[in-house]
Amino acid sequence: MNDIVVLPGGEKLSLDWKLSDPERFQRRLKAKHADNGKAGPGKKAHCLCVHQGRYLELQIRELKESYYFACMPNTTPYHRPTCPFYKPNPEQSGQAAYVDGVIKDDTEHDEVSVKLITSLKRNSPTSSETSALSPAGTRSGGKTQRRMTTLGLLHLIWERAGLHYWRPQFAGHRTDPKALRRAYATSRNIKVQRGITLDQVLCPVVSGDQGIQYFTQRTIKNHSEKLRLYVIGRLSSAQVHPYGKGYNIELSGIRDGYRMFMSISQAKWERLEKSYSRELVEFSRNEEGLSVFGLFLVTIDPIKKGKYSNFSTAQIEDAALMTTTEQLIPVESRYEAKIVELLVQKDRTFIKPLRFDAARELVRPDFILTDMGKKEGYPMEVFGLTDEKYLARKAEKKNTTRVFLELTDGGHGTHPITHPFRLYLRFLLLRLPTRSADRIALRRCRFTGHVFYFASITAFRRLNDINASRCIHHSSLHMTVFQEIGHGS
Repeated sequence: MNDIVVLPGGEKLSLDWKLSDPERFQRRLKAKHADNGKAGPGKKAHCLCVHQGRYLELQIRELKESYYFACMPNTTPYHRPTCPFYKPNPEQSGQAAYVDGVIKDDTEHDEVSVKLITSLKRNSPTSSETSALSPAGTRSGGKTQRRMTTLGLLHLIWERAGLHYWRPQFAGHRTDPKALRRAYATSRNIKVQRGITLDQVLCPVVSGDQGIQYFTQRTIKNHSEKLRLYVIGRLSSAQVHPYGKGYNIELSGIRDGYRMFMSISQAKWERLEKSYSRELVEFSRNEEGLSVFGLFLVTIDPIKKGKYSNFSTAQIEDAALMTTTEQLIPVESRYEAKIVELLVQKDRTFIKPLRFDAARELVRPDFILTDMGKKEGYPMEVFGLTDEKYLARKAEKKNTTRVFLELTDGGHGTHPITHPFRLYLRFLLLRLPTRSADRIALRRCRFTGHVFYFASITAFRRLNDINASRCIHHSSLHMTVFQEIGHGS
């Protein structure tokens, strides 16, 4: 991935050398180990991430005559999510639901180990019937998850590849081949079972990339006889098997030389429909700008006879689906997809925290705005439903979230918008630098049929004349307040 660290004295070191030229990598770290310890602020080794106007510095540590980089204390969340030294705050994502030990970081080797719910050995039973394909919403909140499911692994891949993160410079550059190359590269540092790293069992499928195709074919050749494998890619087709034996699944690009037929039994398909109904509905709509990615645990067998003797069958044992925007940002609703679209249009920088295997009740922000000057970013929440369970959860989120967007009707309280893709927000999350309420005018923006007003929190008390009791307010910052006051043309 061509990540660079600048050593004391200005020498640049490629982190790719750790794998491609480990002797050279160790030699340079050893030579700079003492210098880095003596260097003062601003002179130590650092990556290219900038936080509060300064590069984020790194330590060079020694363990058993082996040298490695380590982050300074409490700085890992402030690296860019595309940086190999970045580690998200688990309390801001679904990782908070895992008990200790499900995800273990190995700082020395820049690796993470996970405990999967399903064994990768071909002859072992799968757990998809009871857990991996069960709806996440049926479990209670808190640290209750003792194993990682296929969905959790898909989110971990996406997070460590930095694909849940967006900044304006990514526009036009985030494509399926580049994204899956990053996913494959980061999989080298994810241990999924004893002696097995994820890249040994991961098979990306994408159109127009011969390198990815080579990785996948090599993995199938080397490991499919003894292990189940993971296939990852963009879902392109799900058709009933012509002989009534379940469904045939196709991923985008799978016909471009991968020589693989993927299928799922009727029973597993029904469980998949139950667990990922929202994703399958979005897939069936085939709307521009939204797509569905999947991670599939498969058992692969070669076809030994007939005209397809060069091909393989891939029987799906377990699966996870994920809706993404055009920028490959995962979303859980059309509301979130519209907000992503608007944030991208406004050249905002943000993170989408992922659910992993957390229950629906686990409180976490929908987005984290990282261009607001606060080092850990500003959590943002999108509200829009009115059922009793949702309102209780919303009240809990108000205590932890800094920025809110609430969808309301014209004077009759909050309600679910039934056609969110008809809504067009033209003006979103403007940063208002002044703290003087007298100099802040209310700014109007329009949904189709809905009017929103924005104001600084310093002007919050002045909103009483427009029914501020229904306004979700920012708890402590001079930021943005949202208030809808009625229908508009």
